[in-house]
Parts: sequence; C-alpha cells; structure tokens
Amino acid sequence: MSSSPFLLGLQKSALENKLAINVGIHVPAPNNKLYNRSCWINEKGEIESYYDKLHLFDYGALRESNSMQAGMSVGSPVETVVGRVGLMVCFDVSPLILNTESPIPLISQ
Repeated sequence: MSSSPFLLGLQKSALENKLAINVGIHVPAPNNKLYNRSCWINEKGEIESYYDKLHLFDYGALRESNSMQAGMSVGSPVETVVGRVGLMVCFDVSPLILNTESPIPLISQ
C-alpha cells in the first residue's frame, strides 16, 4: 500500500486539508486474488488502520471468493475527533457482531 500513487495522493490531501479519509481499495493477496480493504487515513496523512473484508459474498452463481481473499481478523476501532470508528466493507459480518456496543454499525461511543 505504501507505494500506491492513489493512496499517496489521498494521504497528501488528508494532510493538506487536515481531514480524515476512509477509502475502499483492492490490494494484492496470495493466489492471484485481492483483498477488499477499508483503509483509514488520519488528518496527519498517515494510514492509521485498515480492515480486510472477512466474509465474502458467495451465493448461487455469484462467487466473490473466486477473485477475493478473505481477511483474517477484525481490528480495533480508530479514535477520531468524532469518537471511535470501526472499519467495515459492504456485505460483511452483521454489524451487531462486529460492534456490540452500539446499534450503529460504524460508530461506537
């Protein structure tokens, strides 16, 4: 991730504008697959945390696992100016499983 022109540009923008950015990206994984990653860039332009989607969407003929690699764990929430923020990717584990402290999936108090 550290050499991606896309991420480097976002890091520069975050620093210049003193604004945190959460972005979804695809990152190379083993076996010619990709990780579906949520990446948190803080106001200092640093990649503070990232999360790789755990549960892939495999239903009927739709097989996300054909091209994507599942992540290994759920990370800790990120401390932000608005509170703690947890990272997720669409169609992942139920928000209530990932975040038992709050009914809101991405924010906990």
